[in-house]
Amino acid sequence: MPKLDDETEDGGSSPVPLLILTGFLGAGKTTVLNRVLTEQHRRRIGVIINELGRIDIDSRLIKARSGDVMELAGGCVCHEVRVQSELWEGIAEVIARSSPEMVILETTGIAEPWSILDGLAALPARKAPVVPGGVICVVDAESGARQLERHEEARAQVEAADRILISKLDVATADQTTALHAALAQRNPAAERASFPLTTAGTAELIPWLLDPVARPTSSRHQHHHEEPHRHSQLGAAAFADDVPLLAAPLLAICDRLGDALLRAKGFVHIAGDHRRGFLERAGARTSLSFGEPWGTEPPRTELVFIGDGLDVSALRRQLWACRASG
Repeated sequence: MPKLDDETEDGGSSPVPLLILTGFLGAGKTTVLNRVLTEQHRRRIGVIINELGRIDIDSRLIKARSGDVMELAGGCVCHEVRVQSELWEGIAEVIARSSPEMVILETTGIAEPWSILDGLAALPARKAPVVPGGVICVVDAESGARQLERHEEARAQVEAADRILISKLDVATADQTTALHAALAQRNPAAERASFPLTTAGTAELIPWLLDPVARPTSSRHQHHHEEPHRHSQLGAAAFADDVPLLAAPLLAICDRLGDALLRAKGFVHIAGDHRRGFLERAGARTSLSFGEPWGTEPPRTELVFIGDGLDVSALRRQLWACRASG
């Protein structure tokens, strides 16, 4: 591995802060990360994106690659030893190649940050390329209170956070936001709660708030979360890829029929009769189908990831095939 520019007196490399950006499925982690990477131009940042599915949707949604981006597909970093090993190797590679000032790990929507921090603490001191730089949890104002009630993963993310970023205040009702604040105060009263409007001033405040490392507090919460074994309820993930164009209305109807069981969906869609790249997203309680630039020289191809509670992967696949456009 190449030698880093910044070295300690004993010849080893100085570790850099690792910021863990977490949040439940559809909370808006990638949107927050894009806001920061697009507007900040001063710091060298390494970004690691951990995808739950085999299709690397999020890494292609990062619009500004400020430094170095590496995507790890295939599993949740918090519960697969193989993937945790790949995580530390990936971080070390990014640091050696780009010498970033900090590394941001965007976790999957069902990751538990304490387990990631445990993995880092277990590394030999001379081999650890990073030191903890804090945990920021993004929480959906519209759906967050319900998610905290229903999902252990969402609760674990909030309870491990040093800071909490509340998203989607513009679509949440006053009752939903009030309920969320009450739930957050119960789960993690010490964590600062913040939000940043989608304005130039809001983004200017968001950048230092997100990028400035936080020293890990000494807290009894860490021990509390080791009393119970790690588990991921009944959440499942399904990846779907197809070269045949799909019909928009039946595709959206599938998402509607799944209802609350569909926690997250995202990906690129080849919609029949449209030359533009489609993007399907289910985040919280909302499903949308939007269109971007034309496909260009790239062959149109649908690539979707679905994450749900008790998801029947086979049934979903055959229902999606039924959305194919004839001819």
